Amino acid sequence: MGQHSPRPQRPPRTQKERRDETRRVLLDATVESLLEVGFAKTTTSEVQRRAGLSRGALLHHFPSKSKLLTATVSHLAHMRGRELKNMEAVLALDGNSRDERISHAIDLLWSCFSGPLFQVAIELRNAARNDDAFRKLLICEEQILRRGILEQARRLFGESVADHHGFEEAIDMTLQFMIGVALSEILHREPAQVERLIGQWKLLFVTLMGRRR
Repeated sequence: MGQHSPRPQRPPRTQKERRDETRRVLLDATVESLLEVGFAKTTTSEVQRRAGLSRGALLHHFPSKSKLLTATVSHLAHMRGRELKNMEAVLALDGNSRDERISHAIDLLWSCFSGPLFQVAIELRNAARNDDAFRKLLICEEQILRRGILEQARRLFGESVADHHGFEEAIDMTLQFMIGVALSEILHREPAQVERLIGQWKLLFVTLMGRRR
């Protein structure tokens, strides 16, 4: 039998890579806990247990529950961003007409509001309602998130659409519309009604943008 060549050894992880991995594990555990048991039961001890890490490791990265939950918002945004990029690649938006691209882009944005990640976001917003310190942290994080969404929306819709002077306002209104529809859907669970509303919004979107610069 011939001898097999030894497998090349991976270089040891850097301190930053280990730190980033620990942080990711903690944030994934937080998302999982929020989905399964809700905000009230998502304690730092519960997150630590789910992550399988020491108390010191958790406190080193997130010295308070507020800081942990605020970082979770950013983590959710990155998760959503990866999902959108993957779906965008599948749809190959660049080959579509302007109207088709608007339709597909709105569908992609809506996908962010129709899954478990949105449910986590609602848990966090509800928690911030009676916690001023957390609310201020969450507002700052969501302002950063909004800038990221606008940047991503420009890519999704393409320059021919994003060039309109009312594009940014149209995106803001779209997001607020989708938050409302998603909240209603949690209670009523009427997918046909949701599909009808999203279809109507696609027709309104061009009107919202106004005239080209």
